[in-house]
Amino acid sequence: MKAWLAFSPDAASRVFDRAQATLVWLAVLVFLSSEPAVRGLAIAAMLAVALAATVVALLAEAAPSLPQSPAPPPAAHSGE
Repeated sequence: MKAWLAFSPDAASRVFDRAQATLVWLAVLVFLSSEPAVRGLAIAAMLAVALAATVVALLAEAAPSLPQSPAPPPAAHSGE
């Protein structure tokens, strides 16, 4: 049975990429802003984005593992 609220690995990857970009821009806003209210709001937004990314990570389906090719047998050494 499929979970009611689950994210595919591709969707989770897109969320993480966008969350990372958003966090970078919010961090720039925090450092460039001299207004305490703007800084506080940007920090609160950063916490919300990080929390949302965490929820997606917890609800994301595991990416299918690629089948590993068996290791080649070691080369036989001649007795010479």
